[in-house]
This record gives sequence, structure tokens and C-alpha cells, in this order.
Amino acid sequence: MIINRVVRKDDKNVAIYFDNDEKLILSEDTFYNSGLRKGDEVSEDRYFFFIEQNILHHIKQRALSFLSRRFHSEKELFLKLKAKSYDERLIKIVLNDLKSKSFLNDMSFAKLYIEEKLFGKKWGMNKIRTALFNRGISSAIVDELSREYNNKTNSYELADQLAEKKLIHLKKRINDNNLLYQKIVSFLISRGFDYEIAKEVCNNLIKMNGD
Repeated sequence: MIINRVVRKDDKNVAIYFDNDEKLILSEDTFYNSGLRKGDEVSEDRYFFFIEQNILHHIKQRALSFLSRRFHSEKELFLKLKAKSYDERLIKIVLNDLKSKSFLNDMSFAKLYIEEKLFGKKWGMNKIRTALFNRGISSAIVDELSREYNNKTNSYELADQLAEKKLIHLKKRINDNNLLYQKIVSFLISRGFDYEIAKEVCNNLIKMNGD
């Protein structure tokens, strides 16, 4: 196939017309990287290669758009791109490229996620670990960061802060200490704290507040 003419289709794309009436629409970036010019002969293999390169470009742009809104784990980004009906093989090529350029990094994502949930939302590490696993973070990363943040953080103090607020809210409608104890312990466990910490915090809190 011989290129008869090249025209700008719009502000982002270029249209390439061939002598056999075929037409190829490429993004501006893909076109300039291709080096194609009027009069060039393009084999069928190269024709389909440029189609694939163009799809890769669009996948990458979509991925960067997602990343511009917030950091993603590799699994999260893969699933979002797959939901757009892109080919899995091409998605993986794009993700590997983004990883090589440090746009995508599960360790960095996990650290940011822990900081947000631990100190912002006051989640316990059990809940955070589960959430990270659900987002495709490896057990090696989760275990390493769990140890690091357990050393940095006083889980008892975090649980105590949450329990105090919960107790104030519950005492408006519950007077029975046993029921208060059960509800606060269940609440703390649901927020990701160990049962032993939840039990100790709750016992001390109920004693301090009396009947």
C-alpha cells in the first residue's frame, strides 16, 4: 500500500489515505513517532503494527487520566482499563511501561493508602491489610508495610480515640454497660483492630465512665 495523502483529521488525530482506498486514523503522537510520509510504501504487517501502536497510545492516555485523579494499584488500573474493553495483552504492555517510568508503583500506592486510612480514617491494620489485598497488593509488600507502620503507630491510642467518640454517641440511648461493651468491641473490630486491643480499650473505658 502506498500513502497517497496525509491530512489532519482534528486537533488530536491524523488521517492517512492509501492508494487501495484504505484509511488509517492515528493519534498525532503515534503518527509523528511512525515517521510515515506521503509516498511511503506500507506493508500489511506495518499497517496493523501502526493500528496496535495507536491503540496502545489511547490505552496509555486513558491510564494517565485515571492516575491524574488519584494514585492506583496495578490491579485497580488493570481492571478499570479492562472495563473499557481494551485487549488484556495491550493493557499489560502499557502497565509495564508505566511501571518502568514510575507512574505506577504498588509500594508507593500502599504507603499512601495506609497513611490515608490509618491516620485520616483511623482504620486498624487488619482492615487496611484486607483492603490492600483486595487491590492486588502482594503479601510481601503488605507484610513489610504492616511491620513498619505497627512500629510507628500506637494501635491502642487510635482504638481508644475511636471508642471514646463511639461511647459518647451510644450513651445517649444505651445505659447498660454490657451492651455498651459489646457494641464498642464490635465497632473496633469492624474498624480493623485486634480483638485483644478492642477488649482492653473497652474494659478501661467502661470502668472510667462508671455506670
